[in-house]
Amino acid sequence: MSMVIAIALTGCGGYLPVKDTQYVSIPVAELAPTQDMLQSSGAKIILSPIEYSDKNDRVFVDSVYDDLSQRLLKSGNVLVDRKLANKLKNELLAAEQSGRFQTSGPAVADIAMMTKIVSLSYSSTYHKRKKKKDSKGNTYYRDAYCSFRSKAKLNVRAYKIPSMELVNTYEYEGSYKTSIDMRNSRCSISGHTTYNILNAALAKAIKSDSHRTLNDIAPESYVLERYDDKSNLGEKVLYRTTIGTRQGAVEGAEVNIYHKVKRKNPLTKTTRIENILIGEGEITSEIDETGSYVYIDDEALISSIKIGDVVKLNRGKCGFDEYQVFGVCIK
Repeated sequence: MSMVIAIALTGCGGYLPVKDTQYVSIPVAELAPTQDMLQSSGAKIILSPIEYSDKNDRVFVDSVYDDLSQRLLKSGNVLVDRKLANKLKNELLAAEQSGRFQTSGPAVADIAMMTKIVSLSYSSTYHKRKKKKDSKGNTYYRDAYCSFRSKAKLNVRAYKIPSMELVNTYEYEGSYKTSIDMRNSRCSISGHTTYNILNAALAKAIKSDSHRTLNDIAPESYVLERYDDKSNLGEKVLYRTTIGTRQGAVEGAEVNIYHKVKRKNPLTKTTRIENILIGEGEITSEIDETGSYVYIDDEALISSIKIGDVVKLNRGKCGFDEYQVFGVCIK
């Protein structure tokens, strides 16, 4: 099993080491990043105070806020001070209706995230004491117990500031199961246990679905240099990128690569800049605080990548300290 996991994490042939490559000069993208963009510390995000549908759910707002804020920070973004976010709550709610964030002065953020606990519930089932026999004919008893299942749903909206252009809306859903030995057929539990069961469902919901939000608001990183395999020029390539450990770079993580293009609407004459996906790569084991190397062996993609092209982590459902192996998250 350990051998299978090792292959899944590192690939069948391993990664191309930087020491076995040579630098190759390639063209610079037309819309290459400026020095300020290269030194950017990520998107500045307002995480608005957590809303809730039921007043009883108020006790969970701090744990939800802390969980989301840690995920945003670990993905390389910057969070606006929580006290300031609290002060801006009413302005953000008004901006949702008016379509414009009215705060004057310097931009306080790039993205506003508004989260609401939509529903929280749990159910229980009582299981009587049972007599059982194992495969060897030995008799044993399973004590009476209650099984519990909790469910949670959250609604998340992300907006660009100050235009209040909707980035996307998300529904986070999760469930949690546990059992407790007890003879009480009503499955009565304490308020503390109830809190833990419901909070676990909220944590599951955030972990299972927040990767979609993190992908949409991921800070832009960039291609800096190209290095070709000395024995296979143009076939196996490493690209030095600005995705470092602060942005969540880990060995084996997938990245998406984009050309940045300028679009002009023929009717409105307005111009906007879009990221066009051109392919995917994989981060190798050679990572540091300032960047990492992305491995690519697709010749068509290799020939199209330019210095300054955009690179973004493609986050899966697993946590920042986990790997996904055959659909299962492991540390």
